[in-house]
Amino acid sequence: MIQETKVIKENYRAHGKLLLTGEYFVLCGAKSIALPLQYGQRMEVSAGRQDGILSWKAFMQEGLWFSCELKLPDFEIVNSSDADKAAILRDTFRTIQQMNPAFRPESPLDVHTYIDFNNQWGLGSSSTLIANLAKWAKVDPFKLNETVFHGSGFDIACATAKGPIFYIRSQQPQPLELNYPFMDQLYFIYSGAKKSTRNEVKRFLNDGAVTQEQVERMNELSEAFATAKTLDEYQRLIAEHEQMVSSLLGIPTVKLQYFSDFNGEVKSLGAWGGDFYLIATPMDDRDVLNYFKQKGLRVVFPWRELVLNER
Repeated sequence: MIQETKVIKENYRAHGKLLLTGEYFVLCGAKSIALPLQYGQRMEVSAGRQDGILSWKAFMQEGLWFSCELKLPDFEIVNSSDADKAAILRDTFRTIQQMNPAFRPESPLDVHTYIDFNNQWGLGSSSTLIANLAKWAKVDPFKLNETVFHGSGFDIACATAKGPIFYIRSQQPQPLELNYPFMDQLYFIYSGAKKSTRNEVKRFLNDGAVTQEQVERMNELSEAFATAKTLDEYQRLIAEHEQMVSSLLGIPTVKLQYFSDFNGEVKSLGAWGGDFYLIATPMDDRDVLNYFKQKGLRVVFPWRELVLNER
């Protein structure tokens, strides 16, 4: 009697992220507001065809964007479409094995990942991967992220959150309701210039110096962002937040650099000079789209179409 080979089939999914308040300061223990997104990444693990090999393929909507083969059980790179990405993946798996020596996946294996956003947008292609790998390997995602990317962990918290959260590094995230009366006046716009969060974090940790007074003021700002009742109040908070980060980094605010004539406020999100901007404006949809289209920026999300709120 021929016995059917048992096929492994596991699925994991994690949400993308944006940091609304506290960029850079969150690394120093400040309270931040973090936003899980409706977009994210799914990971599928199944039986492979080639003995001793873990075949990895990463897809986004446009198709395959990265692939590699790792030799089991030591995860040595056999071949890849991108040597740097393959090295990070190999090192991540080896870190996982140090954290959980019982993680010894049986070969052969196929692992396919599916991102439902453009991986250049900076919405969490790395953090969602770390979160999914941690679920599979049964390790602490925050410790894994800290070891591999040295980040604050807010993105890992977003990966499984059902809505906005208050986040303080190394503390349990707190659920947060953001029911802004002016929500339809808020937009997220891709800057067209993704930055490496890993490199930005290293640079800041080497160069940055944040005082306790600044951390406490950022805590107050995050609380104020959470309870703002009017668009005018929200715009004032954005302007102060931008000035705080501008002073810390010695970089002009993004509005001053690029959008000085804009009717509203513009806030950088994540690593300054890259990723997304938050827009708060009294302008209507058409005027907002036209303004940023003239600036060459065409990826625009209204708040309600991007931020996850499943509570």
